[in-house]
Amino acid sequence: MSHELKPWSVTASRITYEDRWIRLRSDDCVTAEGTVVAPFHVLDYPDWINVIPLMPDGRILLTREYRHGCGEIILGLVAGGVEPADIEAGDAAMAAARRELREETGHEASSFLKLLTSYPNAANHSNIVTSWLALGVNRTGEPRFDPGEKVDMLFADLGDILADLRSGAVIMQSMHVAALYAAESWLRMHASEGLK
Repeated sequence: MSHELKPWSVTASRITYEDRWIRLRSDDCVTAEGTVVAPFHVLDYPDWINVIPLMPDGRILLTREYRHGCGEIILGLVAGGVEPADIEAGDAAMAAARRELREETGHEASSFLKLLTSYPNAANHSNIVTSWLALGVNRTGEPRFDPGEKVDMLFADLGDILADLRSGAVIMQSMHVAALYAAESWLRMHASEGLK
């Protein structure tokens, strides 16, 4: 059974809400079959990044932070949005990864390896998230948190965290989980190289 998929046509588009964090775009659409879908709301976030810092001893650096959407303090990765200054720096996702690692943890890395690029939610988000593995990580200063931000650091074995995720003992953002599995796969493939 073969169906030819086609994008929807947009007959009207308007910004129905916007602030420094988010933009809500409301589109009036028509499917290829002529069905009107109006309004269809799209969240126009900036692109996001997350970082898995690999410490010299083989552990990874994780964060613990209050997340208001779920109302809980949860385990996660160094993460954030691409900012205008990152875009001006050239490779925006790489610049954002370096900046967020420094700001949230006071650490820097000698190199960043791109693990994957994915859509957080292609159904109604327009942005992408790039996941990085940071190598040659060391502490160079103190964290510099954004207003309202407070991040605790935790050092853990990647295998232990993945086991906790599989058992349900730990719940994390799905984009962070995907990045952790990508890091585990990459590290397994390159285990003989002794990367730290």
